Amino acid sequence: MNPLHERALRLSRQHRRTEVELVAVLNKIETLKLHRTLGFASLFTYAVSALGLSEPVAYALMNVARKAREIRALHDALVAQKLSVSRASRIVAALTLANASALIEFAATHSQRETDQEVARLSDRKGEKPENLKIPAEVLELLKKARAVMASRKKRDIKLAEALKLVLEEFLDRHEPVRKAERALKRAENLTTKNIKETRTRKRSVQTERPAKVSKGRTAIAARARHIVNARDQARCTFVDLTGNRCSSDRWLHTHHILPVSKGGGNEPANLTTLCSFHHDLVHQLSFAIEGQVNWIREPEREYGH
Repeated sequence: MNPLHERALRLSRQHRRTEVELVAVLNKIETLKLHRTLGFASLFTYAVSALGLSEPVAYALMNVARKAREIRALHDALVAQKLSVSRASRIVAALTLANASALIEFAATHSQRETDQEVARLSDRKGEKPENLKIPAEVLELLKKARAVMASRKKRDIKLAEALKLVLEEFLDRHEPVRKAERALKRAENLTTKNIKETRTRKRSVQTERPAKVSKGRTAIAARARHIVNARDQARCTFVDLTGNRCSSDRWLHTHHILPVSKGGGNEPANLTTLCSFHHDLVHQLSFAIEGQVNWIREPEREYGH
């Protein structure tokens, strides 16, 4: 065998072992909160600043370390070098105790592209089976009480199904992000004449705001900016795949900075987009976009259909 080839093989195996050891060490550091003792607010900051890892690598190692602590099958697959840390990082978002064995085997025997598609399928609510709804007795009693209250307010008899619909509508009006956003924005439009000029100035400021200067710190996203993003994205993941289909997930949503804060990105709505946890993880792990795999990150001015 060629000596250079032998050396490459040896270094490759050594690299895989080192990655697995680093995952285990990061796990212990986070468990002992050693990074805080050393003056770092988070494990991610420690991995980037103290260890000199790139942000995508640090993020992947951190996610794999946490999931390996939770799911023994992943830990064993890493130790046995059945999966690389890079490949493992692609499945952690969809990995559960129930699917661990099958998904790890799939990732070990399929291409990265096929693995990403399988993870997306598992994460997509379209793949879920309809729930067989059974209402516990204590919940049914609460619903009956709600029906009585609704009947008094409406001054007529109400069936249980209608009472449930009214209760859910009232709950969604108070808590559903899109409805809250639309209500807040409408309220802003109905300000008194005295405040209209100031409001227009703020709107222009939001629209023309340039990315902030590079800063290590983060500032909280203003409520108004969140409302604008929720109303625009309809509280749904904005990831669009190669076929032009938008992700249907409306759960586990994150607000993502298109231009990272570390590179000068600000909190203006044009620099914010909505991602589900799976696609948000993927963005940070892969530093999109990657030719031949996905066709996105969102352009600031691009709009999505609902």
